[in-house]
Amino acid sequence: MKNLFYIFMISLLTSCAAVHNVPTSQVPNNFIQPNTTSSFVDQNGNFYPDNWLKKFGNPPKNANRTEYSLMKIAAEDNFENELIRYEDLRLKAVENRIKNKKRVIIFVHGIDNDYLFSLKNYNKAREYMNLNDSRDEVMNFYWDGLVNESLFGAAKVWVGATTNSQMAGVFALRRILNVIHDKDVYLISHSRGASVVLSALVNPSLKSSEIKRAQDVHHVDFTNAEALKENNNRIYSIMLAPAIGKIDFTQDNDSLKVFTPQLKRMHITINNSDYVLGKGKIGFLSKNFTATDFGYKDDLYKELKNTYNFLEETDFTGQDSHEFRRYITNPKFVSILKEFKLNK
Repeated sequence: MKNLFYIFMISLLTSCAAVHNVPTSQVPNNFIQPNTTSSFVDQNGNFYPDNWLKKFGNPPKNANRTEYSLMKIAAEDNFENELIRYEDLRLKAVENRIKNKKRVIIFVHGIDNDYLFSLKNYNKAREYMNLNDSRDEVMNFYWDGLVNESLFGAAKVWVGATTNSQMAGVFALRRILNVIHDKDVYLISHSRGASVVLSALVNPSLKSSEIKRAQDVHHVDFTNAEALKENNNRIYSIMLAPAIGKIDFTQDNDSLKVFTPQLKRMHITINNSDYVLGKGKIGFLSKNFTATDFGYKDDLYKELKNTYNFLEETDFTGQDSHEFRRYITNPKFVSILKEFKLNK
């Protein structure tokens, strides 16, 4: 009961401590020459259309899960079909953009990252990569991992972004993967971005309350989500500081999930010096938040390796920062890129 009281108090204090990650551009889903695609989605994985601000407005400054989403507003104001048509056209444009490319590299940020912060990190990661303008397409993927606005915002960001990452994976990144055919696809994620990636590859186990909220409030039917298509892609996942746990690999009946044969390798970092992944190692909240131990210690990695032969690891222990920038500027990141023939 004491823990519940503390959680209630923190929820009260953080009611206005976080905001949604929204685009700064009125054309957030665009193509940048010669080989960059931008994809920006809301908390439920819907793509922001051109001139989105005029019809949807800015979200309230409290990141409330029930108050703002593109499909909620579109459905309630009777232009739902317009949003659906835009998304279909956008995905067809992405498919056409990459049809002659050999490799597609998709960056996925973690929680508490706004657009500009993520873009700077994506560009930094590109500095270490050998990319060809005609053969390689880079996708900068932005999802609503929320943004911390105050001292008390971290708890709210984590709780809200946990579900947002799963919805972004199912309804956005998966739909992008479904228009990619016979390519080498590299998914490079940081922190909770690993959940976006996993949710794109195989359905997450959402709480019944989250499914009900998606359907009743946001008009998004999770149970009718498009399945991942077997498009003969070769998918390689590089997870830096993956903030996920065993639950992300487990079905509702407690058996382990089955992944697409398109997934060839999943390379993760292990870092028991990462204070964020360890949730500070102490404190009453450490057992109440979603598990993040996959990238923290190798116990879970070793357990899952018995089932998933696509798993690989690199030890980053000794680096005490969870920041995306610190992971990509660590020389070990270049070593990982070399293993995938992505380095300069």
